[in-house]
Amino acid sequence: MKFPDLMHITLEDIATGFDNDDFTSVHLVKAYIARVDEVNEQFKAVIEVNKDAVSIAKALDDERKRSGRRGPLHGVPILLKDNIETHDAMMASAGSMALLGARGPHEATVATKLRDAGAVLLGKTNMSEWANWRCKNWLNGWSPRGGQCTGVYYPGMDAAGSSSGSGVASCLGLAFASVGTETDGSIVNPSEKSNIVGIKTTVALVARDGVIPISDPQDSVGPMARTVKDAAHMLTVMSGKSPLDKRTDGIPFENIPDYAAACRSTNLAGLRIGIPRSSFIDVDPPVLAALEEAIDILAKAGATMVNNANYACMEEWNQMDKEEYWSICEADFKPAIELCCQNLVKNPNNIRTLDDIIEFTKNCPEEEYPARDIQRWINVKRAIALPAEELRRRREMSLRCSREEGIVGALKQWSLDVLVAPSVFTASTTFAARAGLPVISVPLGFYPADAPVVYNERGDLVVTGPNIPFSITFCGKAYSEETLIRIAYAFEQLTQVREKMQPIRVPKTELPDVM
Repeated sequence: MKFPDLMHITLEDIATGFDNDDFTSVHLVKAYIARVDEVNEQFKAVIEVNKDAVSIAKALDDERKRSGRRGPLHGVPILLKDNIETHDAMMASAGSMALLGARGPHEATVATKLRDAGAVLLGKTNMSEWANWRCKNWLNGWSPRGGQCTGVYYPGMDAAGSSSGSGVASCLGLAFASVGTETDGSIVNPSEKSNIVGIKTTVALVARDGVIPISDPQDSVGPMARTVKDAAHMLTVMSGKSPLDKRTDGIPFENIPDYAAACRSTNLAGLRIGIPRSSFIDVDPPVLAALEEAIDILAKAGATMVNNANYACMEEWNQMDKEEYWSICEADFKPAIELCCQNLVKNPNNIRTLDDIIEFTKNCPEEEYPARDIQRWINVKRAIALPAEELRRRREMSLRCSREEGIVGALKQWSLDVLVAPSVFTASTTFAARAGLPVISVPLGFYPADAPVVYNERGDLVVTGPNIPFSITFCGKAYSEETLIRIAYAFEQLTQVREKMQPIRVPKTELPDVM
């Protein structure tokens, strides 16, 4: 019998295996844990494994045999980012030592939804500490709890952040898939670097309660998986209103769509896709060349490609002081994180304020201060000291550039369904984050074998180099995930980019090894 390999297994493969009694959820859990044990010392993607995962899987296997599957995720092992609260044996610390052992008042709604759908919450993934909301001198993939998570396509590669471990774990098949969070780039960028699919959802399509926060207007939760269809299946389960997240009241439909149903065809006839070329600044030539090929593929699939569907605000945006840009989220952070800490029902380090976090970090050796600075928190204090009118001006300017003169304006002006861009930091992904709009990232290509090796500012991680992946993104109006998924699926099926490059190391454990 030929078993599906765990680097490529899909939900359909798992359903077939369960239905034919070829393997069980227990087998999947044991195989994934063995794969974590094989490679985690090198890549440090997983911060914690649920000690009860095998017994949970056994109970789900027994239930499935008695009464059938609850749905497509029944018995399927999934990893969650370490800032998502689960009321089980696992912790949620945002990678920090300060919140180690802390417990929130309730489990995150998204975790409960996955659990209720029958998923096995296999463990927590490593992340940039505090979701990259501490350092200015580089934190991508590093946390004192989990160490330095690295990418899997080049030695010492930057895995991007802050959902670094979620990307690496999904890529290597350390679980079926993972859940990430994003405030600005933290799903899209790690998905790019790990050559997987990431969906940064419309803000509050997936409830954010129980997630350690940064900015309520921008924080979002989304799936990170190896295929568009599998990510879509996860999104249907994860989405929906919650009384614990008031922003979910804005969801315009009572019944969550079957997002996987959008994965039906490679025919894109009738869709208009805009290309905001003036926003593609400092994008490397290999990425731009691959994007041009992608545009041709989308056109041949029937989409109408609208060239130079540019954002009206680009000149103003490019001239803006980036400290102003970040000050908006910085001002959001202090009240959000302090409310989170003050609501903890278990708080062993007595962390209640930002000052408590700063003091603890300075005095905890594992936090590596001052080698890893706290400049972001210093900036937070500056931001909250701004006059209310100045902060309001900055916020209104950011929203105007992102929405009316950004994505929403371009969609309307050019009668578009979506906009396309490379995933590297471009205005599209930042505007989507600022405006609370959805983005889906899909593998596009890889840097050539002779690409120069470029390090980050600290000189300790490779940002670009030979064989490192890059992605294409599609963004649209609020709650347009179905359309984005339809286009992303077509592009994925027509290109199969993910299969064109192997990681530098792949776990060897497969299902037969644990049976």
